[in-house]
Amino acid sequence: MEERSLKLVAGAVLGGVGVACVAAVAKRSLRKSARQAASSPFEYHLAIHAKLDLPSQSEWTLVKLHKAADLVQLKQATSQALGLEDSQSLQFYIVARDGAGRCARLGLLTQTSSLQAMQLTLPSDVLQVVELICTTSDPPAVSEVPTAAAPFPLPGPCLPLMGTTYQVLGPDPMPMYNLSRNVFPPRASKFPYGSTVGSYNGGRKEAIGDFPPNTIFHDDAHTVTILTASASIVEELIARTPDFPKLWNRRAQIGLQDFTENGLFTSSETSEDWKAAHSLLPRGFNQIKIKNFAPQILAKTRAFIREWSHFRAGQRVEGVNDWLTAMTADAVVTCSMGFDMRNVERLGAKQPPHKFVDNFRIGLGVSTGSINASSEYGWKRHLPFFNAAGRLQAKYKAAKSNMQEQVEQMVEATREGEMGGQNSIIRAMLEDRTGDGRHIRYGALYGHVVNLMIAGHETTAATLGFTMQLLAQHPEYEARALQEVREVLQGKTEPSVDDVPKLQFVEQCFREALRLYSPVTSLTRDAAHDTLLGGHRVYQGQRIVVVTRALHTNPEYWGGKFGDPLSFNPDRFSPDAVKDRHPNAYHPWGFATRSCIGSQFALFEAKTFLASMLLHFRLEGIPGYEIVASTHAGGAAPSPKDLAFIVYPRPGGPLWSDTGLMQPLPALALSTPESPKAQPGQPQGSLETTNGHKEIAEGPVMKVLYGSNAGSSQEFASQVVAAAGKAGFQASLETLDAAVSMGSMVPDGRTVIVVTSTYNGLPPDNACHFKEWLVKQRGGALNGLQFAVFGVGNSQWHTYQQFPREVDAGLHSCGGTRICGLGACDVDSSSFDSDFEDWLANLLQRIGGASGGANVVSAEDDSGRDEFMLENGPLDSVTVQADVKNGVAAINAAMQTAAKLVGEAAAPPSRNVALEVVLPSRELCKKPDARSVRHVTLRLPEDHPGYQPGDHLEVLPPNDPALVQMVLDVLQLREDAAVRWNLNRMQKKWRNVNVGKDAGWWEKLPSLHLTAGLVLQYFPDLASPPGRKACAALAQLATNPAARDELVLLGSDAEHHKLKVASVGLSLAELIHGFKGNLECQIGDILVIAKPLAPRRYSVSSNPESLQDKRFVTVTVGQVKFTTGTGRVHRGLASTRLGNMEVGDAIPGNVKTMQSNFHLPEDRAAPIIMVGPGTGLAPMMGFLQQREALLKKGTNVGHATLFFGCRSRDEDYLYQEELEGRYLKSGALSTLHVAFSRESGQKVYVQDKIWEERDAVWRLLQDPKCTVFVCGDARAMAPDVKRAFQKVVESGGNSSSSAANMIAAMVQSGRYVEDVWA
Repeated sequence: MEERSLKLVAGAVLGGVGVACVAAVAKRSLRKSARQAASSPFEYHLAIHAKLDLPSQSEWTLVKLHKAADLVQLKQATSQALGLEDSQSLQFYIVARDGAGRCARLGLLTQTSSLQAMQLTLPSDVLQVVELICTTSDPPAVSEVPTAAAPFPLPGPCLPLMGTTYQVLGPDPMPMYNLSRNVFPPRASKFPYGSTVGSYNGGRKEAIGDFPPNTIFHDDAHTVTILTASASIVEELIARTPDFPKLWNRRAQIGLQDFTENGLFTSSETSEDWKAAHSLLPRGFNQIKIKNFAPQILAKTRAFIREWSHFRAGQRVEGVNDWLTAMTADAVVTCSMGFDMRNVERLGAKQPPHKFVDNFRIGLGVSTGSINASSEYGWKRHLPFFNAAGRLQAKYKAAKSNMQEQVEQMVEATREGEMGGQNSIIRAMLEDRTGDGRHIRYGALYGHVVNLMIAGHETTAATLGFTMQLLAQHPEYEARALQEVREVLQGKTEPSVDDVPKLQFVEQCFREALRLYSPVTSLTRDAAHDTLLGGHRVYQGQRIVVVTRALHTNPEYWGGKFGDPLSFNPDRFSPDAVKDRHPNAYHPWGFATRSCIGSQFALFEAKTFLASMLLHFRLEGIPGYEIVASTHAGGAAPSPKDLAFIVYPRPGGPLWSDTGLMQPLPALALSTPESPKAQPGQPQGSLETTNGHKEIAEGPVMKVLYGSNAGSSQEFASQVVAAAGKAGFQASLETLDAAVSMGSMVPDGRTVIVVTSTYNGLPPDNACHFKEWLVKQRGGALNGLQFAVFGVGNSQWHTYQQFPREVDAGLHSCGGTRICGLGACDVDSSSFDSDFEDWLANLLQRIGGASGGANVVSAEDDSGRDEFMLENGPLDSVTVQADVKNGVAAINAAMQTAAKLVGEAAAPPSRNVALEVVLPSRELCKKPDARSVRHVTLRLPEDHPGYQPGDHLEVLPPNDPALVQMVLDVLQLREDAAVRWNLNRMQKKWRNVNVGKDAGWWEKLPSLHLTAGLVLQYFPDLASPPGRKACAALAQLATNPAARDELVLLGSDAEHHKLKVASVGLSLAELIHGFKGNLECQIGDILVIAKPLAPRRYSVSSNPESLQDKRFVTVTVGQVKFTTGTGRVHRGLASTRLGNMEVGDAIPGNVKTMQSNFHLPEDRAAPIIMVGPGTGLAPMMGFLQQREALLKKGTNVGHATLFFGCRSRDEDYLYQEELEGRYLKSGALSTLHVAFSRESGQKVYVQDKIWEERDAVWRLLQDPKCTVFVCGDARAMAPDVKRAFQKVVESGGNSSSSAANMIAAMVQSGRYVEDVWA
């Protein structure tokens, strides 16, 4: 019995040991398999050691090779990486190492498939990179093979638990400044450990996110962080963006992300939220938008100077960082979101900042750790039951909750049209689509807004503080900056939008401060796969940190003739110095795909502010003050700790007085910035507000508030804004509810005008919260507020004017002062408009502005009507142009005359030239009654520079002759009536005839004479439905009350306008013709009211060298035809004209080159994939012609695949004979795949064909030179095609994220280009 028991026990023990052994083997196998996944899924990362006696050769060089590439391609890639001219003689030997890491044997590489086999044998604890020896002779002895690629060196000895992290310790509050001092000392002759190191954290394994589940990382990825101050390493990171993505996946980052959420700057590149925002948000800060923001930036700069002008001369101003933060926060939110928080004015009035700023600071400070229990509660945190941590967390949660609520209010106000204009970032996020047709996720809006707040104001404010202190410490540079400002401004007291780019030395000062004290102290990237970086090994998931302080003070780039890298010397950024320096030695705003989208905005804002401050003030630093960069105030960006100045007026400046005392700017002074040309009716110093109304950049503040459901009150309120702007007020428009949520009801002496209606005695929908707020106010709460109320109502209701009366009484009982009595109009009365105009005239008279009722409101609307005038004088000495050719020639001659008068050698190139038809157009569809597409051949002028395949032809189409005749009938004009075009009074909307010039240039243009028919053909858009503003303007021209009332209603009532105009597609010409006999108007009135015709673009479908004349250019034009709701048959303006033009006819237009470089690769042997369904085939035809011409010259061209799509073979198979007969036979086209969507029961599109041919497509995509061209519909086709290509990459054995990264890398490198339209 005992023997049997012992056997059982022994068996169990042996079985357990067996299971344990199997488990251990399985675990090692699983780890090995998982670590093999650390290699790139679609390309080999090869470490190559060349035995070629090359100069400056590193031990190991990285070569990347697609897994489908052959040995010839490996030789070519290696030759390119090593800088060799000859690749044919290269031989490769695979390195196999023993357990100790020594080379055990070398095997000749005869086929690239052996690389995969070798990769599978690599142990899990080594770098998953295959090593090769490259030579042109016999292989070296195994003893001559160097050890594997080394890690970056440690920055000093490792200490227990700390590793080398002690290097962040030192006297500076900023750890990265200490690290720079200890590891990358700026004043050393060379760095003690090199310019890139690997810092060991002592063995703590930090979690790594944003990689596939169950990813097993090498220990170094968890414990060793690579730190660099090398521009060469940065250059490699930029060149290899897909290998080193920006990931937001570490503990500190995730802590910050709890507050900022998945915003543009605090998310990983793999995030769908980031991809959408990265596609859309940069549009909000392009150069055009920045110029549009200039008035708001200038207004906030003026407000800052006004508040500081109230300091005594010689006064010590503390809290400068708070002032600068207030200014930059106001500027970025006003510009990008259409909401002025007035923090500068609040600070001047010793009021707390806007709650948005307070909540922002608390949330950001707690999430980054700069606000903690110690800084917030001091010694109290040690008291029993005080619970400092709990209190701080509650404060943080409340701040975040308040922030979310405020952002939601801003979003809703924008959605309702109460806040923000066309430049609003929030509006863009709500309405615009990304490049692949997606909207930004609604839940992501909060994160993006908070991210913009961090990047948009903290960083700029901090750098401005450093710049001001450094200039105060270096009067020699301050004097140079001041001299430049005075020379550029030439006596003005503030810069104009055109002055700012000329402030080169001011920019150098700002950039130098940004170098020394970068607001972003480190820039991070993560390794996507095991690879080499700078010849050293890097493991998947390992973090690379660019230490900006170290990079920007590296003596290799910043020392030399400029001396100490820590010294302030703006000459480091002179154009010559910048040209001579490594291009990647300076990255204060990030780099590659994560570059700051607002850097140019910040630069424009900083230069505007610094120039104005230099002119107005002389700042003295506090004796003994030394700059210490710190986040003590709770921000994310380091700012100069305890910054303060002694402030004096600049001698001889705007604030200087003979006594030397500060001369404060008057509280209500109206500033008049330089303007290129003040339009008639527009005062100097006016600006476009975010809601589209004119607003005076300075002057008394007026808030015009409205409550409206039907739109009449809003329209009246808009007229108040326009009139008040002309009267010298800083006027803006908001709903009554928005005024409450945005804090506009501030009793600081401002004027508030309310225009509201009532519905059954209740407030309008957008005034309900205002009523709730008003009834809660106590007596005296609004002391100092000046107000006036105008009510809109219908006297047939017994509650007529009830809510306006409540508003008027409520504001008065709370302490507000009435400017004038309650005004009212009855919509049921014929005096509806005149009652309002009388009240407005009375209001303006009482506040000291202009009077005159209707004249005030409509003066601006009359501007420009005398630009086009019927010529009543003799025509004996003038030539009246009646066609496009002569009209374009006359414009060019007028420009040449103006150029001579201003002393220019030649006129600028014309935007439009006469494009002449040289061959009859050709129908491309077999059933044109169902669908018509025409091939049109035009000729460029003799002196035209020409075009290349892939360019666009932009044409300015004429209006439909029937629409032109409608307007001529109303004007009672013949088509050949002479119209004088006074070019010297040209409105900006017509300047699409040429490039922009300054006002002095335009004033020299002589008048031209055109026929009325030609003017109405090519200037006003007569086909589009007119907006409400156009309807209201026509009402001013009505001679019949019924006509006027109808037009007023169309202009004021959104629903009525939608019903009668927008929903049925009623054209402007039809609307005007409908009131024939009831309008008293001239041709100039029509042109003022109408919006300009927009040019249309077509992809050229030809190659100039393939046609009989290089000036010939062809386009492929689909005919557009449909019936509108009015019963009118609408024909596409451009397509109809182009398709019906006779030989000899002309149309205005020109060649336009796409920014996306939609042209054949420079390497003609590179393979291409073309996707062009329908008329998207046009540019591909040009490419095929170009390739055919190259073949005839003996040039080797790469493989070319075309995916084309149409309905059916016998209906709209465009260019069938050319594709199947000519280009396939000549070799210009290698393979052709056609998707027919109507030939079978199942619709087949180009994306289906791409997937069907996935094996062949994947082979092409693996060629690193392969380029994909996509042309056609942007809404559905283009995103579907991109998804199809991504699926093809996935079919090659790649994960979804790897496939997306590959397509994204192709897009970024210009190897996936689109020419698409909505």
